[in-house]
Amino acid sequence: MPARLVIAGCALLATFAGAASGAPFAKAFQNCRSIEDDGTRLACFEALPAPNAEPELRFSGAGSGQTPFFQVRTRSRLVFSSDDAIFVAYLLDRHGAVVQNLHQAGAGDGEFVIDRPGRYRLQVNASGGWRVELQEL
Repeated sequence: MPARLVIAGCALLATFAGAASGAPFAKAFQNCRSIEDDGTRLACFEALPAPNAEPELRFSGAGSGQTPFFQVRTRSRLVFSSDDAIFVAYLLDRHGAVVQNLHQAGAGDGEFVIDRPGRYRLQVNASGGWRVELQEL
């Protein structure tokens, strides 16, 4: 089944903000809280994205497909969420070369930091629903 891709618009921003960015943040926040060393714990908290920060870009779909190209201007975090057993995505550069293989075993969340500015797209292979957002760091 071809993916139904949705590029962020005003309506989607409001709907998706709590679902995608909240879950990875909450999990990361709990991980930081469990660190005993004060300096390490503080560094962990400072590395977290602001929970209410608006993503620069969002995609969502069900099944497999490719996103349109998107531009990364500065170091950014790619946060992804899967609703089902299979989620494998390839971050592709403007030439179609694989920059990074992203995967999530089962339903859940993951992330990857894109260090280099450039033009990218995602090839997603999934058995269910998924969401991806790009957050500048």
